[in-house]
Amino acid sequence: MSATDSPPRPLQQSTVRLRVTYAEVDRMGLLHHSHHLRWFERGREEFCRRRGALYREMEDAGILVVVVDLAVQYKSPLRYDDLADLSVKLVEVRHASIAFEYELRRVADGALATTGRTRHAFVTREGRVTRVGEGVAGLLRGDETRSEEHTSELQSHSD
Repeated sequence: MSATDSPPRPLQQSTVRLRVTYAEVDRMGLLHHSHHLRWFERGREEFCRRRGALYREMEDAGILVVVVDLAVQYKSPLRYDDLADLSVKLVEVRHASIAFEYELRRVADGALATTGRTRHAFVTREGRVTRVGEGVAGLLRGDETRSEEHTSELQSHSD
């Protein structure tokens, strides 16, 4: 991206509040780097769930959503019991792929902890790239239809 380019404008965005659990920290008391990726996945699942585009239903229909590219930048650490807001932004929907960007911020002071980006391909169970129907693409581009109150378990549970 050149200095004159601006980042892509999100098509849609959701924010999920998460808490660092004891099981997620390393010996230094910091959120282990591998858990950021799990949190990205939890955020994507919640993004889709709030729009009625459930992974389970896509998989039942024979469409799998696989990560094909991933980038993460660690900015500042999160510690045990910190609350963090994960912003998940859908930045691209193509016929056979989607892309998300992430920002993870500590609630206490707003500090940026992590940024990231993932690209996903839609594939069949046999691993062949497939086009996603306009129904799924429309749901992903749509507004949230389910409130966070129905998914508050994310605040206190870890995978």
